[in-house]
Amino acid sequence: MAMARLRRPDPAPARRRPIRTPVRTTALVVAGVLGAAGALVGGPVRAAGLVTSPRDVSSATWTSPGYWVASASGAVAARGAAGYFGSAAPGAGARLRSPIVGLAATPDGQGYWLASASGGIFAYGDAGFHGSAARAQLRSPIVGLAATPSGQGYWLASASGGIFAYGDAGFHGSAARAQLRSPIVGLAATPSGQGYWEVAGDGTVFSFGDARGHGSPGGARRPAITGLTPTPSGHGYWLVAANGAAYPFGDAGGYGSAAGRHLPSRVVAMAAAPDGHGYLLAAHGGGVYGFGDESAQGGGFGGVVAVAAAPPHPPARTAVFYYPWYASLSTDGEWRHWNQNGHTPPYDIGSDYYPVRGAYSSSDAAVVDAQMAEIAAAGVDEVIVSWWGRGSFEDEKIPLVEQLAAAHGLSVAIQIEPYKGRTAASVGQDIVYLEASYGVSQFFVYRAQDFPAGDWAPVLGLVPDATVWAESFSDGLEAGWVQTFAVQAGFSGIYTYDPYDIHGPQMAEICGAARQDHLLCSPSVAPGFSAVRATGQPTVRSRQGGATYDSMWQGAIDSDPDLVTITSYNEWHEGSQIEPAMPFCPTSTFCYANYNGAYGLSGPAAEDAYLGRTLGWVHNYQARESP
Repeated sequence: MAMARLRRPDPAPARRRPIRTPVRTTALVVAGVLGAAGALVGGPVRAAGLVTSPRDVSSATWTSPGYWVASASGAVAARGAAGYFGSAAPGAGARLRSPIVGLAATPDGQGYWLASASGGIFAYGDAGFHGSAARAQLRSPIVGLAATPSGQGYWLASASGGIFAYGDAGFHGSAARAQLRSPIVGLAATPSGQGYWEVAGDGTVFSFGDARGHGSPGGARRPAITGLTPTPSGHGYWLVAANGAAYPFGDAGGYGSAAGRHLPSRVVAMAAAPDGHGYLLAAHGGGVYGFGDESAQGGGFGGVVAVAAAPPHPPARTAVFYYPWYASLSTDGEWRHWNQNGHTPPYDIGSDYYPVRGAYSSSDAAVVDAQMAEIAAAGVDEVIVSWWGRGSFEDEKIPLVEQLAAAHGLSVAIQIEPYKGRTAASVGQDIVYLEASYGVSQFFVYRAQDFPAGDWAPVLGLVPDATVWAESFSDGLEAGWVQTFAVQAGFSGIYTYDPYDIHGPQMAEICGAARQDHLLCSPSVAPGFSAVRATGQPTVRSRQGGATYDSMWQGAIDSDPDLVTITSYNEWHEGSQIEPAMPFCPTSTFCYANYNGAYGLSGPAAEDAYLGRTLGWVHNYQARESP
């Protein structure tokens, strides 16, 4: 049944957005003919050997300073800035029953796994051991290894198509019962971790779970395929052959190949550049070759079977959307927003939840100070203030918010809302005004696609010192259409905001597409959505006792974001807030929703449940970015 959702109470009529069926994610993590790659989601992907690292966030460009190369003997060579964490080479303590065939890096690049042909798993650095196939009665050797987006699990693939799942890796099917014309040589995981691909030596791609294929080499004489690596968006990939030929499919571009170079040994691994505009090839003899905007930084030992590159490593930064639009009769002489949809404050308000602070005023310095203290205590770095034009009620609140935010070590950014009369040109003038008046340099444009890219390009070109993010309010983030618009319009990056339609596993694909377009990416995490009293809209996204928030956070971290934004601190109309709420029954027949049960908490402890959980997730996020 088609339904629609009103995202934000808006002075002007708001466009309504249909609820969509989630798009299936398609980024890949793949193994080479004798080697495997790790599972970095949403960006330079560890496939058939190599994944690149890290990104210069300030310029939204990527570099590839390091990678690891593994040999059949278990030796691991760290190149560039990649760290060495150990190996299974003779004398290193491991006793190999069979050659090493796979290498996969952890999401933070601070560890890796090695896999052997007999199914053994060897974990180094912060890589955890989650099980192995060493004691399984294998029909054929293991040839592929891929890690889950969280790094808390992995898959093994055998030459006959069997799949072995460990940790949080789920089983979604295998090619074991397929009539293979040639053995499986590679394995790839989707960025959601809800699917994977198996690749055969003749180029046939088998899809399971939410995986999709984009094609394979045709013709009577197919090359000896040895690996597959995806574009950062997951909307395309390259197949690589033993002779060094690279075959692009989907949105993959052609940047050359090593075919015809008379290589001294066969190519066994390939990896896309973080921005998708190049790739690396690795040969069995140890040679590494760069194409497009990728470059090699040295080879490995002889007998190379797998390579994996250090993942993107943007600094861990977190911001929260904040609404200074509330007014109370006692403080401001009128009610604002609490009376949304005809409600009569202070006990009857336009929200499905009731604040611990009651129907407060955004003009009350004591209230704002306490809010900034809560936000800072939750580990957040920045407050993104909802702004509805010069001279608006929200505009008048910026000095107070900025002063009290600074007192708690928080910076301030602005979300430019669809105020009456807004145009692309007026937004450009707003940015100049806000920079000059308040020293703000980071701006989030809600519903940027209200105006065509051609209107934005000349405007944004006049504010080169500002970081300007685009939100779309339309479908197309997973498909990459919004990212293409943002590039054409001249935005610095994209953010999702959406507390209803976007789900955690989709974020890797969204950020992968942004990365491929050299855009910054900010996935937004939300605890849920409930706007019945404020808008009359019946569609609700349940908080599920906190599980929704957790899933969003995990997906955001797995996407290697440039900034995680939280929707929201206090958007009470949509029920997306993490500000403390309390149980309250103003009448004998009606009670507001509350946080009881969130993370197993109840009573007063539950009122702060989402602030406490935010701090925990911020710590997890920072730990993955720690050196």
